[in-house]
Amino acid sequence: MNNGQIGMGGFNILPKCVKNLLIINTLVFFATFVFARAHICDLNQWLGLHYISAPDFHPWQFVTYMFMHGNFGHLFFNMFALWMFGAAVENYWGTKKFLIYYLITGIGAAITHYVITFVEIGPAIALFNQFLDAPSIDTYRHLVENNQIPQLQSALQNNYGVLQRSPESLNELVAATISLQDNYLNSFVLIGASGAVYGVLLAFGMMFPNSPIYIYFLFPIKAKWFVLLYGGIELLYGIMGTSDGVAHFAHLGGMIFGILLILLWRKHNNRGEGEQVFYKMSDHSDQKRDWKWPFSKSREGSPKSKYYVSRESGRPLTDEEYNANRQAEKERVDKILDKISQKGYDALTTEEKEFLFHYSKK
Repeated sequence: MNNGQIGMGGFNILPKCVKNLLIINTLVFFATFVFARAHICDLNQWLGLHYISAPDFHPWQFVTYMFMHGNFGHLFFNMFALWMFGAAVENYWGTKKFLIYYLITGIGAAITHYVITFVEIGPAIALFNQFLDAPSIDTYRHLVENNQIPQLQSALQNNYGVLQRSPESLNELVAATISLQDNYLNSFVLIGASGAVYGVLLAFGMMFPNSPIYIYFLFPIKAKWFVLLYGGIELLYGIMGTSDGVAHFAHLGGMIFGILLILLWRKHNNRGEGEQVFYKMSDHSDQKRDWKWPFSKSREGSPKSKYYVSRESGRPLTDEEYNANRQAEKERVDKILDKISQKGYDALTTEEKEFLFHYSKK
């Protein structure tokens, strides 16, 4: 086993991807604070995810928004949940697969959030475009009378009053309306790792459904019920449309994309009994990996002869030879489990999978 790892069936309490995500998120948070105080720039405007038709939207924001946080509490709870649930998931899947899952669920969360946003503001944007496509007093009046965005109502009415008094100002009104629309679209900025973290929570609940999670460190609840509870809460808050500034549908989106991705992987990578083998062998938490070794005692107290016969020569093995073989098997199992921890089960060779499977049956 590698130095610095806590022995839990080959598991690492702070695996590579989770560790780097914690570091990057923390560094970006402090960089945002420092840049803002120094009046250099607002990183949230550059790296936060804007509405796709907003002037400040850039494609890279689909990834960078996941590393931005509004305050320390936002950062802390996201990173705590990422470590709490992500470490087990990464140890099981391996670093590469975990990172792919994390990014896809984060992007999926953003897509879900802005699909809902489009449904909500789409009619209002259509009214703006209707006026801009055919500028006139009538189309602007239609825009003012049918606008459903409270924060724009005052500006629209003031501009309409100017237009009524000075019809020749129509061209200026077009420019002002474009600016008003652009500012409104730029006001939508999504930040935070919550969507991806909810995806990780979903994965934990699917992989370790009966593992206890302690709410407020006191009340135990199985992971599968914890996931359903939080999913239900986010759906309820999303439908109610609370004004708490939390992107509840983004959280749901992370979970939805997570379950779809896991089901897709299960369909195309049917690991079957190999998956069960890893569960069986990783359930043990002692640091010495003192599993039930493949030997037993006869009624007379001596080991059964089949475990003391050399496969190569057929002769009985001495205690020293048997113990050496036993130690070699232990070391090989350790190496295989470490390989699973670092690269995932799929990285094993066919021979390694067969060895692990037969070893678990002894």
